[in-house]
Amino acid sequence: MRRFQCQGYAVLPPLPAALRRRLGAALDALLARAATLPADMVTWERDLSPRQRQGLPAPGDAVFLLGDPCRADPVFAEGFAHPALVAAASELLGTPELRCHFTNATIKAARCGSGIAWHRDALNRYMPTARSTFLRAMICLDGMDAANGGTAFRPGSQHGAEGAAAVVARCPPGGIVLIHSRVLHGGAPNLSGRSRRNLIVQWGRADDPPLGEARESLTGLSPAEVLALGGG
Repeated sequence: MRRFQCQGYAVLPPLPAALRRRLGAALDALLARAATLPADMVTWERDLSPRQRQGLPAPGDAVFLLGDPCRADPVFAEGFAHPALVAAASELLGTPELRCHFTNATIKAARCGSGIAWHRDALNRYMPTARSTFLRAMICLDGMDAANGGTAFRPGSQHGAEGAAAVVARCPPGGIVLIHSRVLHGGAPNLSGRSRRNLIVQWGRADDPPLGEARESLTGLSPAEVLALGGG
């Protein structure tokens, strides 16, 4: 908690190896049939703007974002609502009464994955809340570092200033990065030969629900309800 409050992010130990492999296999299976999934679930690298691509050529078949993956395979619920992740979110948000807002898989494919501009999640237009009492968790299936386009943070910027110099979060395969809603963060393109597949979930307090009409299959569910979808 001290690290999260000071830096605006914290890294948890990896998920069990068997679960990480299961999640990775399920994601690869969805990516292999991405062209057959509902169009609103898939954002392709070729759909991104030149600014987002940062000069990289746009590959025709690389997926950048896969939204609401539990719509296609409930196994992802085991990661999004893993007890260690939920316990940490509950502690950091100060309540056991959590609700899921949305989930996705953000992929930076090897040698062509787009960068992500500096931003604060609290200012995003997709499912914000009135008080921004939420956090995002990234399950880094491939591990994450500077070489494969790892997420960089400006520690302390959640308090309103620019914060310290940028630091790239490093975590092993299956590691979990918890992100404060107001910390500045972004990431460089992935020019390495390794993929960077991250599963993303936004958990918030039950008394600070998402604004607007946008909803996904897990929106509004408690951790127990999400975990039950995956058989847990």
